[in-house]
Amino acid sequence: MSRKQFTRLLMSGLGFLAALKSGMAQANQQPKAINRPQRPQFIGTTFSQLQCAYIGLDYRQAFRQICDLGFQRLRLCCYWNQIEPQPQQFDFSTLDWLLEECDRRNIQVVLAVGMKVPRWPEFHFPDWLAARYPTGASPDPIDRTPAIADLTLNFIQQVVSHTRQAPALGYWQLENEPFTHLEIAGGRFLSPDFVEREVALLRSLMLPGQKLLLTTALTLPAAQDAADDRAFATSLRLADAVGVNVYTRVPIGHSAFYLEPQPAFWAKLQSWQQALLAADREAWIAEAQAEPWEPNQLVAMQKLDYPSASPLRAENLVTTLGGMGYGTVLLWGCEYWLWQKHQGRNLWWWTVKRLTALSGIDQ
Repeated sequence: MSRKQFTRLLMSGLGFLAALKSGMAQANQQPKAINRPQRPQFIGTTFSQLQCAYIGLDYRQAFRQICDLGFQRLRLCCYWNQIEPQPQQFDFSTLDWLLEECDRRNIQVVLAVGMKVPRWPEFHFPDWLAARYPTGASPDPIDRTPAIADLTLNFIQQVVSHTRQAPALGYWQLENEPFTHLEIAGGRFLSPDFVEREVALLRSLMLPGQKLLLTTALTLPAAQDAADDRAFATSLRLADAVGVNVYTRVPIGHSAFYLEPQPAFWAKLQSWQQALLAADREAWIAEAQAEPWEPNQLVAMQKLDYPSASPLRAENLVTTLGGMGYGTVLLWGCEYWLWQKHQGRNLWWWTVKRLTALSGIDQ
C-alpha cells in the first residue's frame, strides 16, 4: 500500500488527540445519504510483485492464487527499476507473464505506468538514473530536471508500445495520485504541467477502446483540504475514469491513535461520485483499505491481528462504496491476505472470495 498522507494526517490528527483519548471520537461514521447497500459492479485488487518480494512470496505462485479469488479487474504496476535496469535495456518478461495470465483467466487489467506507481517508495527510479540526476526530496517538482522528464516520457512510450496490444488491457493508469504532495513519496512530487504532457503522450499511443484512469485521495478525518478538491477537478478534466483511494482507519503519525472518517468525509466522497456521473466519467475506488496500516511498519506482519483493519471492516466498506454508486472497487492488500492464509488464518481469504462471488448483486 502507499502509506498515505503522513504529514496531513499528523496535522489533522493532533487536533483530535484529546478527543480520541477520552473516547469522544466517533468511529467510522458511515454516510447517511447513500442508496441501499449493494456490491459494486466490479471488484478487483492491485497486485504488486514488489510487495510479494517484501513479504517473502513467489510472485507467480501468489498471482495464480490471487486470481483464483475471482476478481473481474486487476491493477498491475510497471516498476521502472525492474523494466529498465540499464539505459535503453528493457525487460518486459514479468509484465508479459502477468498480462498473459490475466488474458487466460479473462480478467481485465488496468496498467499503472509512470515514474510514480503503487507501493512504497512510489517513485521507482532505476539505480542508473538516480546516480546521474537529482531524485531526492526537493521544494521543486521532480520533473524540474529536463533529463528526468524526457526519460520518463521515453519509458512510458516504451511500455505502452510494447504492451498495448495485450488482449486483457482495458485501462491505463498514469502515475499514482499525480496531483498530490504526500510524505510517503519522500518529499517528491510532479508538476501538473508535466502530467498533462504525459496524458497527451499516453492518449496518442493508446488503442481505441482503451481508457485513462487517474487517481487521487481524500484527507482524513473530514475531507477539508482544498488540495484534494483541486486534484479531483484536474483528474476529472483529464481522465475517462477517476479512482479515489479510501482508508478508514490510519495512525496519527507515529502514535498509537487512529483517524477515521467523519460524516463530512463520506459526504465529499458522495459528491465526487455525483460529479463523475454528471461528467460521464467512471467512478472508481482505486484503493479500498483491506490490510492493516500501522505506525512505523512498512508491512504489518509482526502480529496476525491489528486494530486498523479486519475482514468485517473491509466488507462493510465495499458495501458502503457500492451503495454510493462507485462501480469499480479495487481492494488493497491481496498479498497480505495470502500471507495470512499461509499462517493458517483464512478469514481474509474467505471474505474476499465471498465479495467477488456477489459483486454486482444487491444484498
